Amino acid sequence: MTQQRTAGRISVLGIIAFVLLAALLLTLAVLSAVKGVRTAQSYGNVVRVVDGHTIVVNMDGTEETVTLAGVQAPLSAPEGKKTTLDNCLAEESTANLSGMLESGDSIQVQYVDGPGDTRFVLARSGGQVINVVQVEAGLAVPVREQPMGQLGADLQEAQETARTDEAGLYSPSVDCTLPGRVAPVVDVLRGLPEGGPSSAAEADEQIEAVAAAVEQGVTAEKVFATIDPEGTSLSSLAWGEDVPRLRQRLDEALTQAQTELASLQTTRGVLLTREREEAARQREEARQAELARQAEAARQAELARQEAARQAELARQEAARQEAAREDAREDERRRAEEEARRKAEESSSPTPSTSASASPSPSKPSSSPSSSRPSADDDEESSGPARED
Repeated sequence: MTQQRTAGRISVLGIIAFVLLAALLLTLAVLSAVKGVRTAQSYGNVVRVVDGHTIVVNMDGTEETVTLAGVQAPLSAPEGKKTTLDNCLAEESTANLSGMLESGDSIQVQYVDGPGDTRFVLARSGGQVINVVQVEAGLAVPVREQPMGQLGADLQEAQETARTDEAGLYSPSVDCTLPGRVAPVVDVLRGLPEGGPSSAAEADEQIEAVAAAVEQGVTAEKVFATIDPEGTSLSSLAWGEDVPRLRQRLDEALTQAQTELASLQTTRGVLLTREREEAARQREEARQAELARQAEAARQAELARQEAARQAELARQEAARQEAAREDAREDERRRAEEEARRKAEESSSPTPSTSASASPSPSKPSSSPSSSRPSADDDEESSGPARED
């Protein structure tokens, strides 16, 4: 009885094992069939372009989202995230792919094996391999693990063409690219003005310009640290090969500028010392000139004072002379007046002949009056007048 139960259990286990094996084989068969479908070439129509390497296509009435095999295009930074090198030219890449694949265009896709659930394709349209064209335009880069040997070779060649033509991600005139961040700084560092400054102010201007250029160089140098030459990010795939060359160019220009900056700072110190000495000399000359001016002004003032005193003395003497002359004139006038008065007095006191004759007594007619024999008072005065003057 026990043996029968044991045999029954073994039979059940065998059946279960058989069922599981059959299910596994069926799954493998289905996967193999699906794989065969995905590697087949099919035709469809473009519905829309999602980004620089993703397309929505209509395959027999079913919309499928497919990704260009073997390439990676720059993608826009998620909203609220800071833009990095990996996002450089994301919009331009999408626009370029949209220009080649407009809605409704016929497209041939060849499904290619790839990781995960993403459906990778080799896309052809208008006689072009879209994967290769995107890379050649510098708007996508080849990935390290290529799904198809020939495609990988074509993509590498396209990348070299883009690098040589300085297209897209390799353009030094695009700010967000690595060459665009390094080349302009190198140009600034190498284009600094030559010739030593002639003054401390000119040295300050040159130091400011060189210091700003050096700061740009140091900032640009930090970008290299964000790129892993062996990495799988877009920046690593695009510029990992260029990092040593660009770093060397930047380092050479930066070292030269830093040396120039140190030299300018030394020159500025020398010029500043000379200018201070010259300023001190000029101040001393100005002081001596001011002292000489003051001395000359004092001398001129003294001469003016002496001249004024001389003129005042001359004026005083002239005034005294004029006063003396006026006094002499007054004295002369007084004397003339006295002489005139004396003359008139003499004239009035001297009798005329007719008067004398009439005044003398007539001998034939003597005065009968006793008083007539005495001289009159007037006669006494006339006779005594000249005697008093003498």
